[in-house]
Amino acid sequence: MKNWIKKIFKNDRTQQENHPATDGMGSAMMSSSQAEKMVQMINKTQEVELTCDEVHDLLGEFAQMALRNENPAKLLPLVSQHLELCPDCREEYDALMQILQADPLE
Repeated sequence: MKNWIKKIFKNDRTQQENHPATDGMGSAMMSSSQAEKMVQMINKTQEVELTCDEVHDLLGEFAQMALRNENPAKLLPLVSQHLELCPDCREEYDALMQILQADPLE
């Protein structure tokens, strides 16, 4: 199962545990928000994608490019695409950028 599918369902897990919906045969049903998120992710799926581990290996380089005012999205398009789709990796990147941009005198 793709990581992004797990992430879609992780966000709604608490809601399902409190109010599980079934299809009448005991199988859990997908909420409309989960279905919408899945369709959006499928529409953005590319033939070649990076895993979270691969992106983590490139985050430092991606961040340094951004700090040098280069275009990391153009130079590392697969990393950029992954960051658009993966909230966990985006959070890691944003945290790294905050650290790199912090004033060392503060």
